[in-house]
Amino acid sequence: MHGNSSRTAFALTEDELLEQYLSSPRKLREERFISTALAAEIAGLSVRTIQFWIEIGFVQAIAVGRKYRVEVNSLRQHLREQNEKRPSQQGKNSRRNIAS
Repeated sequence: MHGNSSRTAFALTEDELLEQYLSSPRKLREERFISTALAAEIAGLSVRTIQFWIEIGFVQAIAVGRKYRVEVNSLRQHLREQNEKRPSQQGKNSRRNIAS
């Protein structure tokens, strides 16, 4: 992992995450751990962006074969944190320039 101070603090270690993946029934596993393609679709981003977020530790994922499975709650958490950091959009379009 890279040393990045803005990286999200996760509740589970990589070993604990893998254990949960392996011990979960298939249906639950498929709901909780999604492909990078589905994560990208949900977030409205590219697959490469999701892969980058995994690489730098912004979202948690486990490697299954040559592909990642993204832990949905970590994706939600990261997107929520990003949204909270954005400047408020409230009032931005509330004023109109009216030509006199």
